[in-house]
Amino acid sequence: MAATASNYNWADIGQARQVIGAEAGKFGSVGDEIPASVDAGMFGTLPESGAAAQAVSALCAALRTEYAAAETLVGEIERTLDNTEQSTTNNDQDSQQTFQAQQA
Repeated sequence: MAATASNYNWADIGQARQVIGAEAGKFGSVGDEIPASVDAGMFGTLPESGAAAQAVSALCAALRTEYAAAETLVGEIERTLDNTEQSTTNNDQDSQQTFQAQQA
């Protein structure tokens, strides 16, 4: 789409929206690859292996939560750009029709 009367370049905004939309899933994919829990055995026979595993598991859970939140947020940005384009285009069309009706 070319620039509108409001002087927005929807082609560039649409391209940005597509790139942003493609990136949203990447955050979820990264989060999905983080283990849900860590086995104490990975720390060997250290006396605090269990505590270390619990701490790392808590960190992993926090990271998974943050990546899921990032995926949601980036998806919302993409949808907001799309909604903005649609509403602005509709407003421009309505304004043009109103102006033309007033001129007739």
